[in-house]
Amino acid sequence: MKLRRILYLVAILIPLLIVFTIDVIRRNVEIEVGALSLIRDLLIIGAMILVYLFFETTKASRDQSPTRKLGLILIALIVLVAIGGTVVMAGVEGFDLKGGFLLPLDYGTVFSATFLSVLLGIFSIFVMRVLRDLVLYKRRRWTRRNFLIFIALLLITAGSTMWLDPLETSILTDWILSGLAVVFAIVNSFRLSWIVYLTKREKIFGLIYGFFLFAGFITLNIILRSDIVSQSLLYYSYPLEQFVSLACIFGNIYFGMTFVSTLFHLPTAEAFDRKASEVTSLHNLSRLVTQVFDFNELVDTVTSMTLQVCEAKSCWLETIHFLEEETAKVSGNKYSATGNYSVQIVGMKNISQDEIDVLMPTAERTLRDIVLEERRPIAVDDVRRDQRLKLGKKTKTRTGSLVVVPLVSHSGLIGILYATKETEFGFFKDDVEVISAFADQATVAIENSRLIKESLERERLFREMLVAQEMQRKLLPQSLPQFPTLELDATSTAAFEVGGDYYDFAQLDEQRLGIVVGDVSGKGVSAAFYMSEVKGVFQSLSRMYPSPKEFLVKANEALASSFDKRSFVSLIYAVVNVTSGELTLARAGHCPMLFIAKDHVEYIRPPGMGMGLGDEVVFANAINEQSVQLNPGDVCVLYTDGITEARRGDDEFGYDRLLECARQSKGNDASAIKEHILESVKSFTDDQPTHDDLTLVVLRWQGNSATNKIDIS
Repeated sequence: MKLRRILYLVAILIPLLIVFTIDVIRRNVEIEVGALSLIRDLLIIGAMILVYLFFETTKASRDQSPTRKLGLILIALIVLVAIGGTVVMAGVEGFDLKGGFLLPLDYGTVFSATFLSVLLGIFSIFVMRVLRDLVLYKRRRWTRRNFLIFIALLLITAGSTMWLDPLETSILTDWILSGLAVVFAIVNSFRLSWIVYLTKREKIFGLIYGFFLFAGFITLNIILRSDIVSQSLLYYSYPLEQFVSLACIFGNIYFGMTFVSTLFHLPTAEAFDRKASEVTSLHNLSRLVTQVFDFNELVDTVTSMTLQVCEAKSCWLETIHFLEEETAKVSGNKYSATGNYSVQIVGMKNISQDEIDVLMPTAERTLRDIVLEERRPIAVDDVRRDQRLKLGKKTKTRTGSLVVVPLVSHSGLIGILYATKETEFGFFKDDVEVISAFADQATVAIENSRLIKESLERERLFREMLVAQEMQRKLLPQSLPQFPTLELDATSTAAFEVGGDYYDFAQLDEQRLGIVVGDVSGKGVSAAFYMSEVKGVFQSLSRMYPSPKEFLVKANEALASSFDKRSFVSLIYAVVNVTSGELTLARAGHCPMLFIAKDHVEYIRPPGMGMGLGDEVVFANAINEQSVQLNPGDVCVLYTDGITEARRGDDEFGYDRLLECARQSKGNDASAIKEHILESVKSFTDDQPTHDDLTLVVLRWQGNSATNKIDIS
């Protein structure tokens, strides 16, 4: 772009230097070339076109404010008058009139005429380019058409003089074309829509600039009519003289209209500034809705913008929290409760808690209660005389008028926005509408902030639950004991992220293996904590008390102090001799063991009660053991009520279906029996998620005489 401008400058200078050279030669030698004047005019016109194109490369100036553009024209006008005046006053001898032509009397006159004409031409092009931007600002359909007609008339008027002598006149040029150009200059001078969008400060500057530009162009037009300037332009280029004259007339008219229009718009400048501020504030608040989720920052922004837009003295914002039942007043200067809701002042500007308490006393029915009932904005024109406030004329308060606006979301009323002024009747209808608009935006922003906070909290809890789920998974056996005399398979699934079901194995000695299945009352996190405690008790006591009954009694003693009154644990504990196949079983209120023999299938139900349901003596007396001799192919199934209580509508899977399922799977290995039971439950519930934790342990006796354990972990 920089190189392009340099090329334009070079291209401008070349024709201008050629013209200057021709003028210097003509000063010394009379050249009779008929087309020489036409060539000169074409070179000058070409140079002026290049000047226009040079200005077009500075597109950034189009984005400048209208007042800044007026300031640039004023500066250019001052520079023009200063330089042009200096050149004129340099003491040139002027021109001699001979046969309708202008002949310069010295070389200084040639130079001054050239310099002054080029300077005026460049200035006129600059002015026309800026005026184009102003005229076409917020243009309508016919605006561009009218301006193009004026430009066409301007160029046609200037071009019609190319065949005239410098001092020759023409009715077509001087009256018809020039008159039409002036008419359309006046038409375009009414295009002042940019003034409406100026701020008050910009309007003041626009008024000043308009006045000085109007006066400056009057002066410039007078100067253009002076002998030396007029003759210099006519000598240099008749078309350029017409262009400069009409451009300056247009500038004179336009800036005169600018001054008058700005003067009339000045009284409304404050109202426009306020509307612009409202729009800007609403836009900024709208951005906060999607970009800012910090509650305190949102509150501070809402209260600050409310003060700014409606020019309030003070402002505060309350959030409303509805209660399930009436509560006592909460201590602290930011909380209060009245009826079935509590109030929290989350932000306030230029007002104290004591002043708020005067306007909204907690002991009486306040304006807040009315807004909560009606859920619409309320404007109080005179706080001392308004019956709804019941303040009285002697109440000490600096507040004269008040606006109360509810913050209503899709879920209900979440808060109230207040604004006050010191004067009575300080708020107008527009103020209430603006504050209501702010309240709507604030409602969305606060709701978003709360939702984001809740979402982050849920995400945090979810991550913690995943950690808890992984930890609970590690509490269960990571591998199954391996013996040549028996097969084992097991599974446990929590209804939620974590659960209260538990199964485990313990090698009591070289010949005995302990198997436990438990179910903590309830589900979720609390059950999972109790389950982890049960695991610790099992791993520590099972080797000390190998008898199932004795273990359950001691485990109950260890756990009794940990359970609350609403919690208990059901447990089934079996000890199997991996050499002889003898299985001893005790049950603490748990589901009976399903026993699958070659010739029959039955439930084994030794008596017992759940841990934590009674005192230690009652529990010990309720527990009994039962022994079973396992034969090759016999299967024992230990499970939790997540199997039998699996539901399809109001129907439960139940013990009968489990018994039939076991009968169908007789003869299969432990893994196949486990899978058959799980598939049966899944089919019964139509693949619906389980509502309870589900645990299943299957033991199948092989009948091998091996006596050594291979592996357990």
